[in-house]
Amino acid sequence: MSEQSDYFGALTEKLRAGGMRQSEVAATVAELTGYLAESGSADPYEEFGAPEDFAARLTGGRAAQEPGAEAETWKWTADIYTDRKHLNHYGDQGWEVEGLDRVGRFVCRRDPAAAMRWEYRRESANSAAERESVTAGLAPDGWEPCGQWMFFMYFKRPKAASAGPAAGLDELVAPPAKQLFLSGMYRGKLKQMIAAGVASGTVTALAIHYAGEGAAYGALIGAAVTLPVALVLAWQRVKREVAKGVEDPGPIPRTAA
Repeated sequence: MSEQSDYFGALTEKLRAGGMRQSEVAATVAELTGYLAESGSADPYEEFGAPEDFAARLTGGRAAQEPGAEAETWKWTADIYTDRKHLNHYGDQGWEVEGLDRVGRFVCRRDPAAAMRWEYRRESANSAAERESVTAGLAPDGWEPCGQWMFFMYFKRPKAASAGPAAGLDELVAPPAKQLFLSGMYRGKLKQMIAAGVASGTVTALAIHYAGEGAAYGALIGAAVTLPVALVLAWQRVKREVAKGVEDPGPIPRTAA
């Protein structure tokens, strides 16, 4: 515990030195402490890297700018089959992702007085070493980390880095009213899982009702074994699709614009 306290104490100092506001420092350290406890890891150095390097990534390696009085904040989330599409759609409207909160929502800010277009990308990494490698590989092209959720890493950069003067933003669209965006692909998979669960539950209930105590016991054991296996296989399938960059082919609905 002393090592963790020393680590987060050093991280707090580095975040302040990097220009992060005190309220953001406290919230960031609280989120990271909670994440470490949930992950079961006892070594913050292994999980996040050195405090000074981690602080530099969190602050973008520069002093944080105070938002203007009219700065807008918006939090939203999407499934993995449409998150990149929505990130870049709203990045074109001037929304800059500052991080992800504890429930996986993108925390975005837009200052009408100094709005600019942003572009985003998503990568994946399974360890601190992989995260360091991915970040270092993207840095020369101007990509900087802007959030992490499970093994997903999100990066941002000003769109001017790739589009030049065409990335200028002359008119702002009103902030979206929605905060949750689910793709047709995700909804389809969710319906399949619900249907499978209902079918399994129905079969188990019929076995309990009609087949007698012995068969009912076997049905319950089978259901208890099958469900976790099905969930693991479904998660592995999602990870493979993420690695392949699978995206929902449908357009962003007008109601999401």
